[in-house]
Amino acid sequence: MDTAEIVWIVVAVVVVLALVAVIAWMANQKKKQREQAERAERAAELRENAERQAQVLPDAELRAKEEQLKAEKLQREAEHAQERAKHAETDYLQQAARHEDHLRQADALDPDGTQGQRRPSTTQTDPAQPDAAQTDEQPGPVQPDPAHPQQVEDVDPGTTGTSGSHRA
Repeated sequence: MDTAEIVWIVVAVVVVLALVAVIAWMANQKKKQREQAERAERAAELRENAERQAQVLPDAELRAKEEQLKAEKLQREAEHAQERAKHAETDYLQQAARHEDHLRQADALDPDGTQGQRRPSTTQTDPAQPDAAQTDEQPGPVQPDPAHPQQVEDVDPGTTGTSGSHRA
């Protein structure tokens, strides 16, 4: 083999290698373009989905705000109802206290209730506590007996014979 043939063989090998390199490069470029097209298509799908969701967002946001406003309104109403209940209870307790004061004043003026019929107390007692009228019975004031005049001196005019609680 002479040198010219070797040169032609080397040139042919270089040309073949160059062609292989060009073909590989072109295949790689085509693959990159295909991947980029797929990414662009996927991005377009995601954008379309986002656009559809964006159209629904204002409705969802509006519903969320409406529900929040309803919840706040109900909470305010509940707070007002609690306040009204507290005021009603306070009014009741004040009225009951005035009623008890009137009964005590009446008992102080007429301990035996001879001028009128005494009414039972309307204040509620603790159900866990026994009824004072049933368990704390004490005799009323000592009445003078005409047959025994000395008993009149034994009566303390400052006491009424009650233990401080109103009994009907």
